[in-house]
Amino acid sequence: MATRTVTETDLTLPDGRTLHTYDTGTGDLAVVWHHGTPNIGTPPEPLFVASERLNIRWVSFDRPGYGGSTPLPCRDIASAAACCAAVADALGIERFAVMGHSGGGPHAMACAALLPERVVGAVSVSGLAPYGADGLDWFAGMYPGGVAGLNAALAGRDAKERHEAAAGYDPEMFTTADHAVLAGKWSWFDSVVGPAMENSPGGLIDDDLAYVAPWGFDPMG
Repeated sequence: MATRTVTETDLTLPDGRTLHTYDTGTGDLAVVWHHGTPNIGTPPEPLFVASERLNIRWVSFDRPGYGGSTPLPCRDIASAAACCAAVADALGIERFAVMGHSGGGPHAMACAALLPERVVGAVSVSGLAPYGADGLDWFAGMYPGGVAGLNAALAGRDAKERHEAAAGYDPEMFTTADHAVLAGKWSWFDSVVGPAMENSPGGLIDDDLAYVAPWGFDPMG
């Protein structure tokens, strides 16, 4: 697996909050990575071989409440755009692409929708759709633990906090094929999931509450 030097920095925002950022530092095209739920923002090491071939620079950050980033209670999905712009500004990057996987997908889409003059392309891998979207069975295909967690979010913050206090790791969230891949080069996931929950489930709670609330932008717009 290819390795790249990743520089980690704490960026202080105008309101005093901190965003913990990551940057591989070189490349013709900057791609801002939006991590899943619950992860920290370390760029996707399994994609480094492809990114070196394509001369891509990875930039990312821990969403508020994860890792080294200050919590932002009641944040919505749209708030990711301001975070993304602040990180890009600090690094002197004017235009960039965005990529998110799982829970990071909606946050990447927010950047594309709200920063159209700066985002040159967007990718969402296995991301969520807005809750309550017309004609959509939102829970279809989700594993039972995920359904329970998001239903708790629908009941409000107190219910979600109680749910997470009692929840544990559920290996059934992954298929046999998933486990095989996660035992190989995508074992990288262990390094981003563990730290995300190390101090508290606050980032996960804020993510799930945001997924089931109005997103603050129209992804179809």
